[in-house]
Amino acid sequence: MSPRTKEQNDAIREMRMDQIMQAAAEVYLEKGIQLEIRDVAVKAELGYGTVYHYYKNKHMLLEDLLWDALNRTESAVMPALTGDSDSLFKAESYSRLLLRECIKDPSVFILLKTVADNFHHFPGNRFIKLFADFQERIYLPFVETIREGIGSKSPEKTANLIFGSLVGCAALNIHHNMRSEMDVEGFVDMIFLGIQSKER
Repeated sequence: MSPRTKEQNDAIREMRMDQIMQAAAEVYLEKGIQLEIRDVAVKAELGYGTVYHYYKNKHMLLEDLLWDALNRTESAVMPALTGDSDSLFKAESYSRLLLRECIKDPSVFILLKTVADNFHHFPGNRFIKLFADFQERIYLPFVETIREGIGSKSPEKTANLIFGSLVGCAALNIHHNMRSEMDVEGFVDMIFLGIQSKER
């Protein structure tokens, strides 16, 4: 049997990393910061040594999970920010896409919840760059659509209210296994109707 090529090794590595990340997200939803590499290995149906080969500790694993989630989040919401639609429509589309991605992808939910909690479960300052990137790539573009679309006197406060509502709604659905029942359209409509009536 001939040895694997570099491409084959890279494909296996990528597949293993995805498997570990998915398992880590599921375990984090169950145990929070108490998760251990061993828990992730069991969930991923991999040997402890295999997971440990990729991640020496849970903080390295969670850091990768959150950076990966940031990229996924940006990819998910980017369609809402392009095109010729007015800013209000963009803000509503952005919110729908974000909530759908939160419910579909646990790592995106974990990212938003962790940012909302200001990374208080994580030691040291290792997430300063991640937070700055989140602000630049996810939060500030959304604030701008709020500023232009609703004419809010305090677009940051309005954006925080919307983000908090989306994270709370996603948490209820994820933790109560109601993902398939979630009325994303109706929930986002309700948020924006409430905000617009308050801003008038």
